[in-house]
Amino acid sequence: MALARTDLSAVTQIGAGASSAVVTGAGNTVFIKSIQLYNLDQSGSQNITMYIVPGSTAGVGYGSTTNAIARIGLGTDDTFFYEPAYPITLQKDSNDCLAVLNEGNTGNSINVYVSGDMEV
Repeated sequence: MALARTDLSAVTQIGAGASSAVVTGAGNTVFIKSIQLYNLDQSGSQNITMYIVPGSTAGVGYGSTTNAIARIGLGTDDTFFYEPAYPITLQKDSNDCLAVLNEGNTGNSINVYVSGDMEV
């Protein structure tokens, strides 16, 4: 199994009250090594929840309390690095995904960036 060290996502902006599937295992098996979260809000903190959502043949699923892996409070204009001790694996063609929910108020966006390895 050959691996390529790569960006697993572009910088993804998630608006207040919204969630996004940031990385999926749709095409290749991916190994998430680092997730960077940045609070763009200059005046308030943000709560963010991350999910590892099992996929299905119907497509990418949704985050819920049963697949949440972290809830993080980001301070004003703060950056947080989430680096698990062992990579999070999203299987090829499974539609498994890393989803991120921004629990913030109207107008408060966050940026998310994910890096790791991809099976080639």
